[in-house]
Amino acid sequence: MKLTTEELESLLMDWECGSLDDQGVERLREILKDSSEAREQFARFQLISAALQQESETGVAPQFAEKESDFRTLNHSRMNWHYQSSWLIGALSLTVCVLAGWIVFSQPAVKNQGEGLQVDVDSPTERDPSTEATATGVALVTRLVDVTWNDDQQAVHVGDALPTGRFSIASGHAQVEFFCGATVVIEGPAELDLQSAMSAKVMQGRLRANVPPAARGFSLEADDFKVVDLGTEFGLTVSPEESNVQVFDGEVEVFPTSADKKLLTTGQAVVMTKAGDYQQAASNPDAFVDIARLEQRERERRMATYEHWKTESLKLRQNPELIAYYSFDTLGDWERRLVCTKEPVDSELDGAIVGANEVDGRWNQKRALEFKQPADRVRVQIPGEFGSLTFSCWVKIDSLDRWYNSLFLTDGYDKGEPHWQILDTGELYFSVRPVDRGEEGPRDFKALSPPFWNPTLNGKWIHLAVTCDLTSNEIVHYLNGEVLSRHLVPAEQMPDTTRIGTASIGNWAMPTMPNSKFAIRNLNGCMDELAIFATVLSADEIEELYNNGRP
Repeated sequence: MKLTTEELESLLMDWECGSLDDQGVERLREILKDSSEAREQFARFQLISAALQQESETGVAPQFAEKESDFRTLNHSRMNWHYQSSWLIGALSLTVCVLAGWIVFSQPAVKNQGEGLQVDVDSPTERDPSTEATATGVALVTRLVDVTWNDDQQAVHVGDALPTGRFSIASGHAQVEFFCGATVVIEGPAELDLQSAMSAKVMQGRLRANVPPAARGFSLEADDFKVVDLGTEFGLTVSPEESNVQVFDGEVEVFPTSADKKLLTTGQAVVMTKAGDYQQAASNPDAFVDIARLEQRERERRMATYEHWKTESLKLRQNPELIAYYSFDTLGDWERRLVCTKEPVDSELDGAIVGANEVDGRWNQKRALEFKQPADRVRVQIPGEFGSLTFSCWVKIDSLDRWYNSLFLTDGYDKGEPHWQILDTGELYFSVRPVDRGEEGPRDFKALSPPFWNPTLNGKWIHLAVTCDLTSNEIVHYLNGEVLSRHLVPAEQMPDTTRIGTASIGNWAMPTMPNSKFAIRNLNGCMDELAIFATVLSADEIEELYNNGRP
């Protein structure tokens, strides 16, 4: 039988997933026996996986992880061969011996120490500084209240770092914290040019700056003057007609372009005309929203969005297409049960919480489950056969530090069973098995989205969804209400029906390896809502779910 790269990759991925049936095992053995190229690839993965497993256990070898890409040929499969069965070790032992010399001279040194492996890596002082991870920004968005964006301004979110350059809002209030420590509340319409972590130019808008001693020297400038803080709280208004500077606490220096600098202290204010002159003015602190008032408005806004979600959640649980709905709003540690809140009520669909801790959800009034330890999970049993499927959830991901980060996985991955997870590369991964285990037929189609993950998403609540249409043979990934990717699946790689059975939320299966070992695939983060539909929701319906649940 002719070997294709795609076939080998699929077999290796299924082996790592624990879903390789007896027929697949025999095919893998045949390939490794007949193909020197396959044996070399296997040897590479055996070495890489052992080293990476040690890295995940000890926290070392970041530089080795980078070198992995030099010789791996799979974008999405990095096999964990710690869990090989004894027959495979025996069948491949001769291959590994033949290739041992080649491996030693072409890969980073790895030394066997008992049951573990030690990877030789450079110490931090020996690493190339140019390879260190970097980020860009001079300020951080920490609060947005009723903000609308100008057409030429890309929307940003709380927690986003702002680089140098233009930043504008059409309306509402934005709280921006400069890296120097100064906090500025911006009222729209406003337009700024962020120049550094210590300064910005204001073209339009009303701003209130709170500058602690550590940020003394922070400055804001307009076309015809500059305000330098000396440790204070002040307000600045810039409009086409005139500009206004008011000091609420402390003192600032004002540098007009056509006059000497002027020192302003608490309670003083000046108006700068376009001619470059300044005149005394009355101070009006109430005209500038401060941090405390903005925080209160934010609390009111969040309470309103929570009440809106509760109303929509009550409607959603009556949807006749729901297979299961977990709203996470009736948790209790004394019961360790995740209640299925779809109506009519069916307690048989309730999930059993294992390990995961109850924490705050998208709102303080709402609960969530935090998955941190390798065994954390929620066990569910969902009977029945279905057609097309839609999965929707809200998650807060702390990091993608496992190779496979589980969202919802069935235990055995038999015919018609779906697997939904995130790879450590930041790709959403959905698949459904087309044939029974041991039955000859096509392999499953692995729908991998483009990488969506970046460090700015750490700790943020995001909405993920996926649809699996058995009629059109299409799988669609969604992120925050928008289509992330579409995948047309060959008809033979789609099952006629789907089913779930026993499954895990936030993890995968139970220990089946020798000595009760199990693959570490738990979600590292929180989940506070999960809905499964026996139909394909449209893009508009997915967007509506996102908008109804935005915190």
